[in-house]
Amino acid sequence: MIWTSDLAREISGQVLTDDSAREAVSTDFGRLVVRKPAAVVRPRSAEDVARVVKFAAGHGLGVATRGAGHSQTGQSLSEHIVLDMSSLDQVKRVEAPGSASPASPGTVTCQAGLKWRSLVEQLAPSALSPPVLTNNLDVTIGGTLSTAGLGVASWRRGAQADNCLELEVVTGDGEIVPCSEGQNRELFDSVRAGVGQFGIITEATLEVRRHKPGFRSYYLLYDDLNALLDDLKVLMTEERFDYIESWCSPCPQGFKKTAGGEWQAFAQWFYPLHVTIETDWTRVEDWARGDAEKLQGLRFYKHVHTTEVGDIRHFFTRLDSLFALWKRGGFWDYAHPWMECVLPWQSTAFYITQVLQNLPPQAVVGGHILLWPARGDASRTPLFMRPAGDFLMGFGILPAVPKHLVSEVLPRLSQASNASTMMGGKRYLSGWIAFDAAQWKAHYGDLWPAVVALKKKFDPKGVLNPGFVKYE
Repeated sequence: MIWTSDLAREISGQVLTDDSAREAVSTDFGRLVVRKPAAVVRPRSAEDVARVVKFAAGHGLGVATRGAGHSQTGQSLSEHIVLDMSSLDQVKRVEAPGSASPASPGTVTCQAGLKWRSLVEQLAPSALSPPVLTNNLDVTIGGTLSTAGLGVASWRRGAQADNCLELEVVTGDGEIVPCSEGQNRELFDSVRAGVGQFGIITEATLEVRRHKPGFRSYYLLYDDLNALLDDLKVLMTEERFDYIESWCSPCPQGFKKTAGGEWQAFAQWFYPLHVTIETDWTRVEDWARGDAEKLQGLRFYKHVHTTEVGDIRHFFTRLDSLFALWKRGGFWDYAHPWMECVLPWQSTAFYITQVLQNLPPQAVVGGHILLWPARGDASRTPLFMRPAGDFLMGFGILPAVPKHLVSEVLPRLSQASNASTMMGGKRYLSGWIAFDAAQWKAHYGDLWPAVVALKKKFDPKGVLNPGFVKYE
């Protein structure tokens, strides 16, 4: 194509048109959508990104921004230009807490294509880390800020987007704009959790904090969902722990007849809960007394295990071994139509019980079902849509599906998605999203007219990630 040669002359970075480069970015982690781009661009600077966007706008082309390609509905795919942001992966500066003034927060400024793992490793010698980390560290900073970015500290520290202080953004008309709460606030509030619709994040300044050197984790098991929910409210209110993570685990029981007369595998569901505190490895403490205080009054079925480790980095990377098993078993290469939602607390028990009753245990082989409890006021990011309430529950069915079974799984996930919205929940937009225009409008609710207006203002020609959000 002639335009690819023209584009290559516009920027200092790489414009790749060979089959191998284009094929490598033709699908994403979801493995449900395939789009082979005409060109893959690896920018060398924010100026390169701006030139690409201006070029695309002038030639009627679409641009998909790609970090680690962890999207699941083709958000990072394009038939025209894929902007591979992994080439922008530098940490520019770090300021420790109190370096500017005794009360000042710590900050790190880095490029948006940097992976969280690399950031954690580079901050480790200074005993610094971001307040919120995703479970998978091999995703990019720009990517998770664009979806909100949740982790096991989000229950009180909000999303990663809430711990972002400043951004450098390239808008849909190719302008490089700095933004923060005090400068260009409208753009700042648009691109955080804006799923790439209003601008391309090229640089971010994030809050960092000093962490303790070690951690202590308590492995608890619940056989009663209501007991778990009651205890989670206690733990979030009393702030006994730094990190809270939970999920739903099936114990297969056999087969039973469905309403349609078919035999289907079923399970008894249990609810593991891992709660963790950061520890000072240099202190000698009476852990028996401390354990009793931490676990006092909780109604778990069994205290399975307690572990203490002197290096907090092992907590940040605790799921690496699980991911390695999935990769060895081939599950990483399967389709990942993840269905993630945020539920009102009052609907949580009924919703989860109904979903699990109709979910065959084999559906989560090579995946899992996560629970993310949170306080309702933990996040302030405007476009991270969530129900109102003092407490919320994130719920995610995260399967790995062989290609030949995808058509059987998607209707079940659609049913679970529709049920979540009927009960007042909101979808978390990093997963598999099959919304039509009416569902997008319902998702944003009262904010929908503002979302449409922001798209027209910051991306007037519809260059950025076209087709994902349906505006008409």
